[in-house]
Amino acid sequence: MEKTEKSARAVIAVRAGPWETEYNVYMTRNEIVLYYSSTDAGRVHQLAHVLKLMGVKKEPRKIGSRKAWQIKASTDVLASKTVLPAFREALASAVEKAAEEGWVEADTARRWVEKLRRGVTTAEDKPKFKIRIAKRGGLEIAYMTTSAERLAKYAEELKSLGLEEGVHFIKREPEDDKPGVLRIAVEGVVKLGELAHHAEDAERRLEAARWVKHLLARARESGGEAARERVGKLVEEGAARGALTLTGLRQEAEGGRHLVEIRRAEARIEEGRLKIRVEAVVDGVEVEREFTFFRDVKNNTVGYVPTRADAPGGREADITRLRALATVVFGEPGRMSGRNLRYTRRHLEHATRFKEIKEAAEKWRQESRKTKISNADSRSN
Repeated sequence: MEKTEKSARAVIAVRAGPWETEYNVYMTRNEIVLYYSSTDAGRVHQLAHVLKLMGVKKEPRKIGSRKAWQIKASTDVLASKTVLPAFREALASAVEKAAEEGWVEADTARRWVEKLRRGVTTAEDKPKFKIRIAKRGGLEIAYMTTSAERLAKYAEELKSLGLEEGVHFIKREPEDDKPGVLRIAVEGVVKLGELAHHAEDAERRLEAARWVKHLLARARESGGEAARERVGKLVEEGAARGALTLTGLRQEAEGGRHLVEIRRAEARIEEGRLKIRVEAVVDGVEVEREFTFFRDVKNNTVGYVPTRADAPGGREADITRLRALATVVFGEPGRMSGRNLRYTRRHLEHATRFKEIKEAAEKWRQESRKTKISNADSRSN
């Protein structure tokens, strides 16, 4: 063990059959990293082979345009349950010694040691996501890799399940020595939860369930119980889609200030737009209105409903009732824009939990996405 400028370094000696070697393991502020680089490709591959014998699954890679090769394995790879317990224990002991010397922050060291001794479970065919709750309270789900091939593979798997790039997940290609990233959005987790429970094809249901199980495991292991609970709630939200009936629903809105009763609801596609018609009684006044959703020039989902000056009590009273109604159907009241209340993709996603809306909304999203792709192809030709 020795102190470094930023933290600590451990040298761990290993004998495996005819090979004897040493590995440098660095304890940085955020992670443990086993690192080795050399211009001797044979030596690098030999060290990678020894690691593989110990269960550390990390392939060597060439560094940019240089002739050097490197092996780089970080915390979750080293703590995987596939790794020999003896090697994980050696790493845990090194971390404890670094903490005793004050080279590693005590809470961080405790977390690493617990992970190394308990072992991390990850699906071999799924990305090793880092899932955590960010400082501002948002949920972050990200996988970083220098392999463009691996990124493409995972992105294609998500697309084959029915997730949309740019909506449910984002992929950024590796560039030079910078790793690429695959991020799953909150809507993506909800969509996987929906597919795991409601996909018509049994294989898609099963594969979506595997992704859900993997995300839950990674959330607990990389972000703790709070992150796992957040992912679990999103999955439950997805499972609720199409499970509720809007017609006949009687619900208080906006903190009990309004009472909304839904008499009838239907959704249809007309001239490339999604129309959601709702007949309701809000605070004793009958409201019959059509909410329209379309794709704008930037391919964003936009919805609106016009407010009416000839409604009982005038436009202001109509706006109040429509906001209460929208809270029940779309989860939020919407934003005023001119004389319309405006809605976004997030509102439509919420509305798909109702049987009357789900099927038409999903069909419209698929058709409008195909139209966009078709238009893009014709422009490129």
